[in-house]
Amino acid sequence: MKNIMTEYQRELTTNNLHLVKEVIQKRIKINNLPLLAYEDFYAIGCEALCRAAMAYQPSRGEFAPLACRYIYNTLIDHVRHQNYFHSFSASPFIDDDDERTIYDLIGATDDMDDKIYGNSVMDALGKCKAKYSGITLKGVEAIELKLLGHETREIAERYGTTVNNVNAWIARARSRLKDDPEMSKLKQL
Repeated sequence: MKNIMTEYQRELTTNNLHLVKEVIQKRIKINNLPLLAYEDFYAIGCEALCRAAMAYQPSRGEFAPLACRYIYNTLIDHVRHQNYFHSFSASPFIDDDDERTIYDLIGATDDMDDKIYGNSVMDALGKCKAKYSGITLKGVEAIELKLLGHETREIAERYGTTVNNVNAWIARARSRLKDDPEMSKLKQL
C-alpha cells in the first residue's frame, strides 16, 4: 500500500524545502563522489522531508526540528550505506548467523588501496564463478552479494531459499576458494 500525502502535507513540504539545503550546508561535508554529490543529497533530503511531513503531528511541537532530524538521519544513513558498499576493508565481520565471510579467507591489506583491492576480489570471484557449478557457484554468487553489502536474508529472498541454505552455500564456496589459484593470487598482494 502506497502512502499518499495529503494536501496539508504537500504544503508543509513545499514551504520547508529550504530546510533540506540548510541541513546539507550546515551538517554534511560533500566530497562529490559518485552517489555522494550535492544533487543526490538534495534529492534524498527532499524524500526525508516528505516522510517527516507524513509523520508530523502538530500537537507534538513545531515541524522544523522534526524535519531537520529526519533529513539529517536519512543523509547520514545514505552516507553510511554508500561507504559500506564502496569499502572493501579486509577486516572480517560476522554475519547474521555468526558466520565469517570471505574477508577471513583473503587476509589483511592495510597498506593497499581498498577500492583497488576490492575490485581485485570481485574480479577473482568472477573468474572463479566460471569454474564452478551447483552449490559452489551459488556460494560464490552469495559471497559477491555479501561483498556488495547484501544481508544473508536478502540473498535468501533473492534465491527463494532459507538463510541456513545460503550460509551452507557460502561455507562450501569458501572451502573451495581457499585452494583456488585466483584467490591465492590475492593473498600475495
